[in-house]
Amino acid sequence: MTLSPILKKLLFVRQFGIDEGKINLLGTREIMLNAAAILELQEIDESKLYDLAKKSSFKNIKGFVEHAKVYNKVKDVFISEIADLGNKIGQTDEGSLKVLQEIFNVYGLGDMSVQELNNAKREALIMVRESTIAEEYMKKHKKKSKNPTCTITAGVIAGIFSFIFGKEVDCVETQCLAQGRSYCMFKTGH
Repeated sequence: MTLSPILKKLLFVRQFGIDEGKINLLGTREIMLNAAAILELQEIDESKLYDLAKKSSFKNIKGFVEHAKVYNKVKDVFISEIADLGNKIGQTDEGSLKVLQEIFNVYGLGDMSVQELNNAKREALIMVRESTIAEEYMKKHKKKSKNPTCTITAGVIAGIFSFIFGKEVDCVETQCLAQGRSYCMFKTGH
C-alpha cells in the first residue's frame, strides 16, 4: 500500500495525523466510515445526502485554501499549490488539476480524473474508477443497478467544482460501475 502524495505532503508539514482514535486533517477532525455504512445512509434519502455531500466538500475545499493561506510561509510545494488552487484551477494548468484529483482521492470514493474542463461554461466531465459506493452496491445487492448509484460522490464533486468555478454547480452521474460499466462518469454544470 502506498500513501497518497497529498497525504505525504500533509504529513511532512504536520497537517495530517491519526492518533489516539482521532483523524486530523488541516486542523479539522475527520471521521472514516465503512463504505457499507455510507451506502446505507445514501439509500435513506439520496437527495438530502447529495446536498449534504455537496455543501461539505465545498466547505472542505474552501477550508484547504484558507488553511493554506495561514501556512503560506511554509516552503512546501503542496502549501503553495493549494494557496493558488482557487486562482489556477479551471485553467489548463495540469499541476493544479493533479492537486484537485489528489484531494478527491483522499476522500476514498475512488480514483478521479478530469476528462474535460470548460471553465467558461462551468462544466466538467469527471471519470471515477473503482468507485467505492458502486462496488459496495454490487456487493450488497449482488446484481447490477438500473440507475447510477453514486449520489454521495456526485455531491462531493458538485461541492469541489462549485468552489473551483466560483459559482454553485450541480453534478449528475451519467454512467455507473454498478450498472455494469467499467467506470463511473459525472458531469457538472449549472
